[in-house]
Amino acid sequence: MITRSLKKYQFFLVVLAMLFSCQPQLSDDQIPLVPFEPIVLNIALPSYSTLQSTGGYKELSSGGTRGIILYRLNTATILAFERNCSFQPQDACATVNVHPSGLFMNDACCGSTFHFDNGNPSGGAAWRPLVQYNTNLIGNTLTITDQTIN
Repeated sequence: MITRSLKKYQFFLVVLAMLFSCQPQLSDDQIPLVPFEPIVLNIALPSYSTLQSTGGYKELSSGGTRGIILYRLNTATILAFERNCSFQPQDACATVNVHPSGLFMNDACCGSTFHFDNGNPSGGAAWRPLVQYNTNLIGNTLTITDQTIN
């Protein structure tokens, strides 16, 4: 009787272990952070005019690993996100751009989409937010540093 009970207990433990080991395979690759000198922009210049109003954005090819996306959250805040996708960031095509609609950011390679207000994924394969860089806006001068927020 004890042996039969012990076998049931062992079987239960094996089944339980199998259930907990069956999780989706999430990409655990980290985005390689590349140090960069502070970027100082005068957003009053015509080339940055899209950042003058709330909801405006600008893609930069410099800074970060693959560049930076700037987004005007409100009158006092401009956010800066890494353009290297958080899902399989080592892939050659893992670059985030602003969707043509201007409503979100996306990586056409893996199909992931990201919110502008926090860089969190809203669809696709990515489960981590985009790396966000520290920004400081004083008047029309925007400074972006390689210090990450998340």
